[in-house]
Amino acid sequence: MLDVHAPHQTVHTRKDFIVHIAAITIGLLIALGLEATVEWFHHKHQAQQALELLKQEIDRNRIVLKNDMRSGDIGERHHRAALAVLHRLRLGTLRPDDRLIFVRKFDLLGSTAWKVVHESGAAAYVPYELMARYGEIYEAQQRINDSAMSVYAQLQGATSVLNTDAEDQSREEEDRIQREAEDTDVHLNSMDSRSDAAESETDARLSVNPDLRQLTPPQIDRLEQGFQQAITDDRRLHRLYINLDANYASLAK
Repeated sequence: MLDVHAPHQTVHTRKDFIVHIAAITIGLLIALGLEATVEWFHHKHQAQQALELLKQEIDRNRIVLKNDMRSGDIGERHHRAALAVLHRLRLGTLRPDDRLIFVRKFDLLGSTAWKVVHESGAAAYVPYELMARYGEIYEAQQRINDSAMSVYAQLQGATSVLNTDAEDQSREEEDRIQREAEDTDVHLNSMDSRSDAAESETDARLSVNPDLRQLTPPQIDRLEQGFQQAITDDRRLHRLYINLDANYASLAK
């Protein structure tokens, strides 16, 4: 708050009056300038903090995207292999090691920093053009999250006939395998250290191993349609991944 005090001496002339008014005006301008300077530095600090939060989250999301792209490629190979297995099942030439892997892994891209920046009001102090670029990226991330969750749900629905506890794997065993996979991701920070074979093995164990010979022709038809749709979805997700990766690269320039 600014306090304006009356002159301590009696004003006798017009010159004294002008001097006092000038002094008051200059004092007010200096005080307002200092206040504005302090506020400007505060807003600049908020903007810097906001950008640092966004950068850290985008850096993490780039790792998640890389892992999801690799998991998506592994999943697509499983889906194509599943179609070959179902074809052999129809022909009665099923191999002893044939199985269907329908569990696929994906991690959601984070948006916590984006929400914090907006809810705190810090977004207002970041240059508009930069916030617009971040906005496009976060919209692209959300499209991928929504698509990935939809693809997962559709595939699980199409393969519901296989989602039964096998004799050699209880629900507790399935939960244990899932925890192992999650713990591995946490300790490694990135799945780069995990081989494709290790991830495929985890997916296979989570997919259980039902007796495929018990499937009826309509069930085989539904499974084939489900895996064919999954391959189409894999390709669509892959294109979204590529576009987002390009957006990440442009942001770094």
